[in-house]
Amino acid sequence: MTTVTGVFEGGGIRGIALAGAAAATLDLGYEFDCAVGTSAGAIVSSFVAAGYPSEEIREVVLSVDWPSIVPEKSGLAKNLSMIFRKGFYSGTPLRKVLDQALSAKGVRTFSDLPEGALRVVATDLNHGRGLILPNDLPGLGHDPNRFLVADAVLMSASVPFVFEPVPIKDRTTGERLLMADGAMAARFPAQLVPRAPNTVGYRLRLPAHSHTHHDIKGPVSLATAVIGSGITAREDLPPLCGPIDNIVDITVDHDSLDFDVSPALAAEMFDTGYEAAKTQLAANPVTI
Repeated sequence: MTTVTGVFEGGGIRGIALAGAAAATLDLGYEFDCAVGTSAGAIVSSFVAAGYPSEEIREVVLSVDWPSIVPEKSGLAKNLSMIFRKGFYSGTPLRKVLDQALSAKGVRTFSDLPEGALRVVATDLNHGRGLILPNDLPGLGHDPNRFLVADAVLMSASVPFVFEPVPIKDRTTGERLLMADGAMAARFPAQLVPRAPNTVGYRLRLPAHSHTHHDIKGPVSLATAVIGSGITAREDLPPLCGPIDNIVDITVDHDSLDFDVSPALAAEMFDTGYEAAKTQLAANPVTI
């Protein structure tokens, strides 16, 4: 069996398609020896690292009630949440999904994973720096073997303004830090892996000439537009050449921040990612 290192980029709710791509990779007979991800890609990476087989990845992803992650709120409620929580929504529902999914595979802390099997990117808002978890945890005075994987993934996936930042105490200084979406530091964290023939990158693309229109009328809609554009703007530019030779590009026409996804639409996005990876990896198999 050929082992691969997977690099999964961020992309909001469109990360469902990344999960489909991971499932297809497994069905083609590959095995992930390491998964690196940011934001939605961190979630998929954690499932891969925890040992989920293809059919169970589909089951766990499609069983989530995605609209409940960001329940409908009025503009006033969002403003109040921003003031008191520093985000429109609590990350608690997503944290619960992560904890249940990982615990089902016996994964609580990083000690429950093979060494080096998972790395996720988060952003330290206090110091404006990207952090690699679990690698950078000792520098904050935390033992990776005792640190919850679900907490690290939530940090990476906490889109600014949308989700409240995740606090963590720097035990070396006593400072309370706020962690948020790793996409601000590295949306596609290809630089975290060496250039190798068995590295596969999974990226999201928008259809040609497609974009989400943001009707900006106030601070809430402006914040949504800023974050939404930060996620998708680069997809209108030509793909960059980088340190990864094997790239699976997945085209998904959906607003990254629109979590109002029906089970049928979630299944469609998953299948889109599955077919993209199946077709592209079959045409260009990974060889070592």
